[in-house]
Amino acid sequence: MNIKKYIYLFAFILLCSLKYNAQTVYAQVSSKQVQVGVPFEYAIVIKTNPNNYTPPNFKDFDIVGGPSQSQSTQWVNGVTSFQITLTWALVAKKEGKATISSAIVNAGSERFETNAISLDVVKGATSSQQNGTVNNDKAQYNKVSGGDIFIRTGLNKSKCVLGEQITIIQKVYSRLPIVGFQKVNTPTYNGFYMQLLESPTKGQIIQENIDGVVYQTYELFRHTCIANKPGKLQLTITDCDVVVRRQTNAKPKNIFEQFFGAAGYEDIVVNAKSRPTIVEVVGLPEEGKPNSFSGAVGNYNYKVEASRNELKANDAFNLKMIVSGKGNLKLVDPPKPILPEGFETYDPKITENSSTKTFDYLVIPRSEGSYSLKDLDFSYFNLELKKYITISPEPILIKVLPPDPNSKGAQVYTPQNQVKASDNDIRYIKKGNFELVKSETEFFNSTIHYVLLAFPLLALCSGLFLRRSYIKNNSNLVLVKERKAAKVAKKQLLSAEKLMQQNNKDGFYTEILLALNNYISNKLNIPAADLSHNNISNALTKKLINEDINKKLIATLQNSEYAKYAPGAVSGDLQAVYKDTIDLITNLEEQLNKKT
Repeated sequence: MNIKKYIYLFAFILLCSLKYNAQTVYAQVSSKQVQVGVPFEYAIVIKTNPNNYTPPNFKDFDIVGGPSQSQSTQWVNGVTSFQITLTWALVAKKEGKATISSAIVNAGSERFETNAISLDVVKGATSSQQNGTVNNDKAQYNKVSGGDIFIRTGLNKSKCVLGEQITIIQKVYSRLPIVGFQKVNTPTYNGFYMQLLESPTKGQIIQENIDGVVYQTYELFRHTCIANKPGKLQLTITDCDVVVRRQTNAKPKNIFEQFFGAAGYEDIVVNAKSRPTIVEVVGLPEEGKPNSFSGAVGNYNYKVEASRNELKANDAFNLKMIVSGKGNLKLVDPPKPILPEGFETYDPKITENSSTKTFDYLVIPRSEGSYSLKDLDFSYFNLELKKYITISPEPILIKVLPPDPNSKGAQVYTPQNQVKASDNDIRYIKKGNFELVKSETEFFNSTIHYVLLAFPLLALCSGLFLRRSYIKNNSNLVLVKERKAAKVAKKQLLSAEKLMQQNNKDGFYTEILLALNNYISNKLNIPAADLSHNNISNALTKKLINEDINKKLIATLQNSEYAKYAPGAVSGDLQAVYKDTIDLITNLEEQLNKKT
């Protein structure tokens, strides 16, 4: 009994080990059916930290690229996953069955083996075999050919009837990994009414196997189209710039590129185009086409409704003609109702949803009586039956009562055949002499006419005068600096006030010092390099500035410099320093402006 338990335990441990092995290290190829002379990818995926590895025996293949290494790390819900991928570009030597043996990966004290892969090698359309030898030029693998990246135009029908709805899909195919897109041109299909549809893949890159070749595909556009003219219509070529990642033979520049395999790949932009595609549009048959046909193609239902069946003359009612079903509903023209004489109508109000289109006519009868609205037929071409179908609704009875005589809009409709010619067709409203008064004057030669003519000239002269004054005032840079000295100092004092509120003494005294130095430099035209206390004092004395203000300015500069370079030794009221500086600049501005 104990032996059985050990056997079961050993089998369970072995099963878990095999499962762990399969999940930790495995091999894969881009396609299990390859062509002679056409490169394909073989990769070993390692989900652990390896010590070393032994590649498989590629006896039936030539290595045209690799091995290149890529590494990725993911953190999902606190769990870290690590993966290394080793990739080779291989070319099969000959047709037939070929096998890539297992690779060996050592990780710590464990030894892993990948799965062996069997391939079906077929003859290549553009095989590079010549005289039994294979071209080993690795540059072939890096070259991007027209068959590696292209756009395919998909049609659910290449032949349709005029007005029949078809679906056109533009999809990118790439044998290289797709990174992104640039300059995607939206196609315009001449001769078709087109409506963009949402892609079922919703912008995802999907892998597709076409004749044993694995492509990455991306759906660019999906349109539902309805042809509006017969003939062989050629769809415009769709093109876009596809950013793909390809393998290169560049050597790593540093140890990081060598470890992560970054030098083995590069992103390039390839212009992909679709091939010219023809859609044959067959015109509708003329035989049996009814007069009520308005271009509807598909399978439809039809009904007519009147908002009311009894009303007074000159009142209005709504006549709704409702078309529902599947087909070119968006291109269906309004049916033309044939109404009795004396009925007025206007262009219909059209409302539409996914499968119903309603034409709402406003109808106004002008004469009393009982009327039957008939000949309200609707015709369409049935694609399944290949013939015209006419739907004739039941006649609608309308009873029109006499008009309301008290209504302001009341009027009596008189048929044309009852109108009698009058002896005189001119009626005099009033006889006698009339005094004619000029009601309005002409604009030409008026006062406002001349004012508007002179306005551009006056505006031009004023603009030239202002421009000349501006240039003159700003030509002397010294005077410009003098005028703007106070404004510049004011801006720096605002910065000093903010620093004072933050109790930043060092920054505060720095701004006070800059405000005073910049003001003196701009106002007295002293270069910043010559702003010594003696130069400032001498310049103010020449300007006949009050000696007290002169001394106060020098003292403020000295205190600010002392506070800037020895902030820990300064103690004082920042608010008082700020106020004294403002008063000092104000007094200097007043006295200097008086001297000038």
